[in-house]
Amino acid sequence: MEKAQTMRKFVCSSFVLLALAACGGGGSTATGDVQGLQAPEQVSIVDSETSGSGSLRLPAGLRAIAGSDYETDRTRFWIRDDSMQALDTVNMILNSLQQTRYWEQTNAGAYRALIEQDDRGGGERGNTGKSYEEWVVDSTRASNSAPQIVSFWVSTEESMGQTIPAIIYGKLTVTEEPSDGPPLGQFTLTFQNLPASESATSTATMFEGYLRTVARTDGQSEVEFFMSHGDVGGSLSVGDVAMRERCHVIGNPSTDSGRAYAEKAFAMNTGSGTQTDNAEYQLQFNSNYVARREVSNGNALTVLDRNDYETRVFRYGLYDNTTEDRVETQSGFPVEDANGRYGWAGFEGIWFPDNVTLTNGQTIYRRNHQDNSTTPYSIVIAAGKLMKRTRASITLGDIVNEELEYFSPNGGGEQKVMYTGSDFVRTASRVNGEWQLENTPVSVAGNFTTGQWCNFWSQARGSVEFTWPASLANNVAAFVWSNTTVTADSPELANGDLTLNGYFHMLRANITSDQANFTNSESPYLPDASSTSSGNQTYVFDRDTMLLTLGGNPVTLGSGVTITQGPGMWGLNCGPMFSTALGSFNDIPNQTTSYEWSIGTNPWNQLRTLKDANDDFVQFDPPIRMTYVHDEDGSAFDGRTFFLEFDGTSLRGIPHEQVGETGMWYPLFNIPTGTTLTAGSATYKVKQLEGEQFMVAVGSPSTVYAAQGFDIDGTPITAPDDSGYADPAIGARPSITAAPLYVGGVAQTSDN
Repeated sequence: MEKAQTMRKFVCSSFVLLALAACGGGGSTATGDVQGLQAPEQVSIVDSETSGSGSLRLPAGLRAIAGSDYETDRTRFWIRDDSMQALDTVNMILNSLQQTRYWEQTNAGAYRALIEQDDRGGGERGNTGKSYEEWVVDSTRASNSAPQIVSFWVSTEESMGQTIPAIIYGKLTVTEEPSDGPPLGQFTLTFQNLPASESATSTATMFEGYLRTVARTDGQSEVEFFMSHGDVGGSLSVGDVAMRERCHVIGNPSTDSGRAYAEKAFAMNTGSGTQTDNAEYQLQFNSNYVARREVSNGNALTVLDRNDYETRVFRYGLYDNTTEDRVETQSGFPVEDANGRYGWAGFEGIWFPDNVTLTNGQTIYRRNHQDNSTTPYSIVIAAGKLMKRTRASITLGDIVNEELEYFSPNGGGEQKVMYTGSDFVRTASRVNGEWQLENTPVSVAGNFTTGQWCNFWSQARGSVEFTWPASLANNVAAFVWSNTTVTADSPELANGDLTLNGYFHMLRANITSDQANFTNSESPYLPDASSTSSGNQTYVFDRDTMLLTLGGNPVTLGSGVTITQGPGMWGLNCGPMFSTALGSFNDIPNQTTSYEWSIGTNPWNQLRTLKDANDDFVQFDPPIRMTYVHDEDGSAFDGRTFFLEFDGTSLRGIPHEQVGETGMWYPLFNIPTGTTLTAGSATYKVKQLEGEQFMVAVGSPSTVYAAQGFDIDGTPITAPDDSGYADPAIGARPSITAAPLYVGGVAQTSDN
């Protein structure tokens, strides 16, 4: 697993991943009559069943208002298969380039864009905020008969799995857009990664590569991709990593058939030997099947059915149920510091690159793109964050066989647990920072007592809480929560400080190093109350300092205390706390609102927000919280209730699972296009926008292979090499002081 994680970090630290719904086509430019050319937004060996013009239409039986966002927003799926992973990296580049909208800025000069990072995973709740990479782009075209040339520079803080500031230099040349003729058009993309300390002309690259179409006169389409670092077959020094990814596809668009070669190789010297991972394939396909031989696995044969797919949706659009307008929220906006470094401030906090230190009271600016004016804001940072939590009801039956994380402050450490429908079992425990699976799930029901308030964490649902019942049953009430950060402008503080009553999971004040790190048998938590009048604690949230206090002392880490091990590495939480004292623990199920305090050294454990020139906190739109009951015969989730949240970009709250060595997270169910969701009296409809499709393998590959007339071994496809690589030679990154023109692919105007 360590090897796979290192490889993912190496690749993903260099490029970001977010596929935008934008098809190829010329765009208007900022100067003159020259039309910008657009390269494809992805390259695939075979297309999904929803590719092409059909992806613009709604599924059969659904109707929409003509011209509405709901009707016209494009749905796009891509094919996922082990043999096609070599194209993941280049598609990261192409999809990220889409966010720069380079064809709209043809001949307008160099500009900045913030590219939203998204690993297509999780669907989980949290308050980590968005993160971005800064791109500088210069897009030119001499005339409407000349090629489009896009130079881009990407600043990264990590490279080769290490914290090494670097710059990716890239050059995209487009001579023909995708069309029914050449489906990929004609283009060449070259790129290289250099440490930021190296000049643009240095040859000390950390990786380099190219993607190019090959011109043909026989009506076929051909594309080659090659990317490498080091020698995967050579001798590596301790700690060194080498990799090579390459792909070669020749296809006939008219018959939807062709051949391909793909390889993804990785080597790492760990000090105790060199670990390698090599997957190499020869493929042949027609309109109905894909046949592949895994060269690296004894030429094992698999045949995949192009008419039988499993689909997993990663991104949805949300629309007003009446007007079918796209729902858009003001969840945040780009900001810059006094040195011109760019970040993002929003509902979930403040993001800046890791090398930028933020301080309480620091002035940052929002720039108006229309007149280049700036508006100052003051950063507010407190050593903890108080969240107001508003509950919604589910039952234990809604979480059957869903994995939950649990931490026992009084022993037991971090565990993964699951309600089976009749028992609570432990499925894994965290040991030395890694999850160790139980060979056989172990019952932990005996660790809880009747009336105990229990708090679990679900990747999809957030906090899941309930009072431990006398007898476990599916109809036992449980609760999930929506969160809002409490600031001095919140209604709870209109009359001054807020008094809160704690009974369980109660943090101490001025936490020591041993307590914070759970060493020497110490804990940052006080024992749970034995009743509402014995062992309970009265906390006060100070309106001036924005800190929770106990006995007048801050409930924070003591001066100089750092967390270096244990569950506190991700933060420590205190709560639930209630603004009104409880008469008995039986009152807990009747509380619709509670509060939770978090502390730690991570940005998401702290209050990080903005005040305007009037000393008022900036109000950002919270996620829209909607009720959804899954309806799918045969699904383990059929009939279960979920509370989904839409933050303007992502629909969160769908259970996911992490798959194998890829480490990717996949949704456990899809929400059908046309589904209606409710939020109070408002109703919305959902549309699937992006996802992956997996072709199902046939049961008798040799039989289908022969029947289809495949002959992979007769005409194998050649493997690309580094001879097609050329230095992008685009020079040093331009110094741009203007605000980003695009953030996450959205043009920044005075309305943003």
